[in-house]
Amino acid sequence: MKSRILIIGACGQIGSELAMRLRQIHGVDSVIASDIKECKSGLHADGAFEILDAKDYNAIKQCVEKHGVKTVYLMAALLSATGEKFPEKAWNLNTESLFNVLNLAKEGVIDKIFWPSSIAVFGPTTPQVNTPQRTIMEPTTVYGITKEVGERWCEYYHLKHDVDVRSLRYPGIISWKTMPGGG
Repeated sequence: MKSRILIIGACGQIGSELAMRLRQIHGVDSVIASDIKECKSGLHADGAFEILDAKDYNAIKQCVEKHGVKTVYLMAALLSATGEKFPEKAWNLNTESLFNVLNLAKEGVIDKIFWPSSIAVFGPTTPQVNTPQRTIMEPTTVYGITKEVGERWCEYYHLKHDVDVRSLRYPGIISWKTMPGGG
């Protein structure tokens, strides 16, 4: 079976564009898009799509095994504004979903994880010019806190369990196609 890619949170601003681009690069049959509900964009009509709760480890594992997935892009998250309204919900989604894919990699079920962090990890005391990679991080939002702790967990799983996890700190991104939804 050909190794496939799973995008968790594929209906969001980044996930929807990512799914289309990865399908162009790797082929429609190689990319499985997923989200908690069907996309308004019709992404589910353009290739394999699974309704998937990012907090449900067993459902993710079942999807991965069903489709022969070896690479996971974890895009599911509650963003800053929504996270401030529902802090526990944001914490649970943003951290449980990451633990789920980190543990799948630790167990050898998947090979690679791509997980975005954010400049929300920084705060008012972070240097504003030429910000170094390792610097003061004092996030002021629940979203930023979850991304900071996520960075530490990714580093831990890489060092302790040799998990191949990659990340970028995204700035604020707005899609020209997908309306913001707060995650």
